[in-house]
Amino acid sequence: MHRRSTARAALLGLAVLLGAGVAPVGAGASSMPLPAPPVQPEPCPPPPLPPGPPAPPLRPPLVATSRVPLVASPPARRVDLAAITGKGIWLTLWPGSHPDLAAIVARARAAGIDQLWVRTGSTADGYYGGKVLAALVPLAHAAGVHVVAWDFPTLSDPRADAHRAEQALASGADAFSADIETAAEGTYLGVRRVRYYLSLVRRYAGPRPVVATVLPPGPYWSRAYPYAAMAPFVDAFAPMVYWSCAEPGAAVAQAVVPLRRLRPVVPIGQDFNMASIGGRHGLPSPAEIWRFLYVAHSLGAIGASLYDLESGGPAQFAALADYPWALHPARG
Repeated sequence: MHRRSTARAALLGLAVLLGAGVAPVGAGASSMPLPAPPVQPEPCPPPPLPPGPPAPPLRPPLVATSRVPLVASPPARRVDLAAITGKGIWLTLWPGSHPDLAAIVARARAAGIDQLWVRTGSTADGYYGGKVLAALVPLAHAAGVHVVAWDFPTLSDPRADAHRAEQALASGADAFSADIETAAEGTYLGVRRVRYYLSLVRRYAGPRPVVATVLPPGPYWSRAYPYAAMAPFVDAFAPMVYWSCAEPGAAVAQAVVPLRRLRPVVPIGQDFNMASIGGRHGLPSPAEIWRFLYVAHSLGAIGASLYDLESGGPAQFAALADYPWALHPARG
């Protein structure tokens, strides 16, 4: 999953207003307040990274754009979104990973986590999630936890990318999410390619949700990224809201407000150190995570998650666990 912060401080005023007029609710063991007030990440700004070499241009795709079928939007459908509603945590598993799945499920259940978002493949690595899903899905379901498979397609060959989604869904995943990046991450991001890919995934998913993991809208990406072209094929958008030095409420507001006009939104918050890519050093504070969750929910997001379990610390996970998503009424 791409790790970047695209929030703009200009939305800070909106984020501050979101905290007004919402009555606090019980927050279990947490001492953090609701409404969650704005919080300024520290230490900021981060020191600049030394310049690196420019990224090489993309090679020609395996399938030329002229050979990618044009597809019509699918008919209206009813899809149960329970599998992506509430709180979630992401797992970045790789080929050869041997996670303690029973321990992960037990931890998720104890924390009131509703979904585990599990990496099951990519264009570069192929599909490797079959054994993990075969073991994880029964454990998770017994604990009342859903499993969302996710994959990183480059769309160089959209049909081959979609086949991995078909395999993950056949392995029992409750939903599927495609991490659709840009040329900077090696993705051939074109409307024709993404619509054909998602049309196939939509067909394979049947009654299960299809989620597009996307860059958060901003002044540039609102024009350059094909959100509207994706919307007919997906059931929710999961914008990657990695706020770094931005106010977390402003960052998630910038993502949720425009995308909720297209589809339900399940934003992904930051649970990792962004220093290696030029962001703020250190993990986000529990107060930042609390603020992210509160504003997302107040703006009508049906769920929210953190990326990822491997990178975050116990305090960050505890903030996700303590947030009373089921009790706090969302506001559209």
